Amino acid sequence: MSYLGTQPNNVKQNTGLYTPSEILQLEKDGHWGGSLELIEEQTVSSVSTVDFTSIKQNVYDVLLLQYNNFVPTADSNSLRLRLYESGVLETGTVYQYAHQYNQSDGTSGEQRGTAESSIRIALGSGNDEAGSGYVYCYNFGNSSKYSFVTYQAVGMNAVNVMNSHFGGGVLPQASEVDGIRLYPDTSTVSLTAKLYGIKQ
Repeated sequence: MSYLGTQPNNVKQNTGLYTPSEILQLEKDGHWGGSLELIEEQTVSSVSTVDFTSIKQNVYDVLLLQYNNFVPTADSNSLRLRLYESGVLETGTVYQYAHQYNQSDGTSGEQRGTAESSIRIALGSGNDEAGSGYVYCYNFGNSSKYSFVTYQAVGMNAVNVMNSHFGGGVLPQASEVDGIRLYPDTSTVSLTAKLYGIKQ
């Protein structure tokens, strides 16, 4: 199939000039803007950390990290995120984040911090109550910009009450991020995680 743009990633500029069947084929081939490329998938059981170290940050401006069946081995353990800069894990109290949460019992509120050692992307769960969520990652491959994330999650807390939350975080350092770590507050975690690149 011939492309109307100068390259496949230009097809969105030609919206309205493609037939529905051509659009479906472009999406199938991964050339239509917004298409996802699976970079890596991991299913782990009872581990203390989950690392993604080949994230194609120089290929994609936006990454999508999805996880499901998040079950910590200890109740009320959150899932947290840290970032690698040029292969070095950033563990200092440099992260910032803020999110809002709601629970099915009517409880709601917010959590935030400006000098954190990680970004809290999922509230605690346990007792085989699996949680799920996703994280969008921005500017990871651009060494002159801060690296941002937005996220949303849902799960059950330790007393069997459903909770959901959404928010965002930042590593406020102009650096290239080339890896992602997920880990629980304490103990170990089981989950399945998939990292995608999003075509522009």
